[in-house]
Amino acid sequence: MKIERDPIPLVYPNPVVLVTSVGADSRPNVITLTLVGAACGKPPVVGIGVGRNQHSRRLIEESGEFVVNIPRAGMLRDVEYCGLVSGRDVDKCSETSFTLKPSKRVKPPLIEECSLNLECEVKKRVSLGSSVLFLGEVVCLHVDDAVLYEKGGVDLAKAAPIVFNLTNSY
Repeated sequence: MKIERDPIPLVYPNPVVLVTSVGADSRPNVITLTLVGAACGKPPVVGIGVGRNQHSRRLIEESGEFVVNIPRAGMLRDVEYCGLVSGRDVDKCSETSFTLKPSKRVKPPLIEECSLNLECEVKKRVSLGSSVLFLGEVVCLHVDDAVLYEKGGVDLAKAAPIVFNLTNSY
């Protein structure tokens, strides 16, 4: 038997990602997000939902770019930290163990310790209640060769991504 529940954006499991951005001052920031997903295959586009009042929302709007970094389970402490404090008040990049590396095609840096890094250029911004949806075209993809199968696909067991149980938040 199925029961009816209040609507939530339940696409399970929700990935946990770190999104890096920079504003006009070029100071990098990182935010933990769970409202993330593939939006298009050709061209490759990802969507990220960023809270309307988040510092990162302003930075992404200023630069028109962001990097989606997919962390490993062993990074959980720093991932949680980046979701609990604001980049307005704290330089999260210097307070974590992340190694920031220059991206190839966008200004925000990538996080070296993450298995995958998707450099994105904003193609569309949609205001949606408490969040802003940014649709970013992936212009460069970095994959740690240690997480690849022999034929080139990503082995999720090796990548050890973090997932979020959205049902515990509502």
